[in-house]
Amino acid sequence: MKEILALSSALLLLLGSPGSAEAQRCGFDEGDQGWYSEGGRLSWQRFGGDPGGFLQAEPSGGDHSYRSPRSWSGDWSSRVGGQLSYRDRLVAADEPMNEGGMISIHASDGTVLSTSTPPPERFWTVREVVLNGTNFGVSEPEFRRAMRSVAQIRISYAGTGKRSIVGLDEVAIVPPSGLYLASSFDDGDGGWRPEGDASFSWMEEGGKGGGFLVGRDLGDGSTWRFSSPRSWSGDWTPYIGGVLSFDLKMIDSRKGGPYEAEMVVIVGTDGSEVSVSPSSPYYSEEMPAAIWTHRRLPLTASAFGATEEAFGRVMRSVDRISIRGEYSDRSDAEGIDNVIVSLPVKSDIVSTFDLGDEGWRAGKDATLSWREEGGNPGGFLLGEDQGSGQTWYYVSPASWSGDWTDYIGGTLRFDLVEIDSGNGSPTFGDVVRIYGRDGSYLSWSGDPPGGSWTRRQVPLVPSSFKEMGGSFEAVMRAVSEVWIRGEYSNMRDVGGLDNVVVTLGPDE
Repeated sequence: MKEILALSSALLLLLGSPGSAEAQRCGFDEGDQGWYSEGGRLSWQRFGGDPGGFLQAEPSGGDHSYRSPRSWSGDWSSRVGGQLSYRDRLVAADEPMNEGGMISIHASDGTVLSTSTPPPERFWTVREVVLNGTNFGVSEPEFRRAMRSVAQIRISYAGTGKRSIVGLDEVAIVPPSGLYLASSFDDGDGGWRPEGDASFSWMEEGGKGGGFLVGRDLGDGSTWRFSSPRSWSGDWTPYIGGVLSFDLKMIDSRKGGPYEAEMVVIVGTDGSEVSVSPSSPYYSEEMPAAIWTHRRLPLTASAFGATEEAFGRVMRSVDRISIRGEYSDRSDAEGIDNVIVSLPVKSDIVSTFDLGDEGWRAGKDATLSWREEGGNPGGFLLGEDQGSGQTWYYVSPASWSGDWTDYIGGTLRFDLVEIDSGNGSPTFGDVVRIYGRDGSYLSWSGDPPGGSWTRRQVPLVPSSFKEMGGSFEAVMRAVSEVWIRGEYSNMRDVGGLDNVVVTLGPDE
């Protein structure tokens, strides 16, 4: 287990910044906010926190823990690589607390991820842990799998057999910045920099859709590269197992020949690096063609010829990524476009709603609420029409967005029920919309559900959908949201959604 370090002032600033829209925080200034204690007597204190109110718990003899409210449960995929922080203080004790505490993340399947904390001090102390597998003693795939369905977090303290009161304040979860890393070069160079003997210029047209970046060799003999913007530096743990993709085009080779050099290099802030070298099975010794050539590289240790430990160390603190621009042994010019770092697709995407709404929200005129019972089985999502005349939908959480190409050939399935039709007549139309990032979408239509739970299954293949503004492949490469129709009556109606599952396609 890893000792928790003090929280940096940068994180505190981030909690109040415009970029922290997805940050979650409980400051306890107005009450307990749904938190409760197990093994201790919990009370809310209006004053004395850091600042404002805080919680305190006096154990009843043994170990005790603070436990998060139900509203904190759900899909935490977008928080992998982010930070969990809080402040604690030993308010009163008959003797010092020498034993440390514990942070544990409890998944809905029974998995428990834990990391240790130092003993509380007599003064408010800020604690912080980065949400990754290393800090919780498991592999990154195991960690990501558990984070898909979090039931609760617990902050625990060991009992001493003596009277002790521990205070808790300012519990916060901050997702990592820039979970969607992409440079389309449609509006400028995106902050990309030349590395080596090259000069860059941005071209407004001629890319693989819009603008692109062109690099021109200055001829001193070294291999030049496209280097990522400074805003891309940080913890890339969430991307382990994901994909780096980009488009290249040879503009002028000066009739030179190909030669060997690292294709992609990822450099850590400590100067360590991993690369796709000529010994990698993903290395291409061919020069880019005179037309746009698409390349995809898995962000795995094996692809970069490194051990899991070395690869993980670099990915935890990335300074920059550089992509080879020079492929000719003479002064050449190459273009690059559509550099995208995609989150990994390793398992089915699932929302069972057994522990909460899992971040789903209403599209158009409806309100959504979570129901603990009455689903198929367990909990479900209840949608209630607000009666403005718009067709309303259930809309997937932000964590569902990304590259869905691995799901092509799989299935989208879900359960629907019409609870109250308002004595109206049935309405028909598209039941599923899968939106791309540019607003185009794929549409699938089906019959209205009945008064009992009805399962729908949609094969994720081109023939299942109507293409509305974009191709099936283009939308699936950059999915932003899934909309599932909730309204099936021309009157004010009520419906339910349960067990939304997206399954992986067959292995190629």
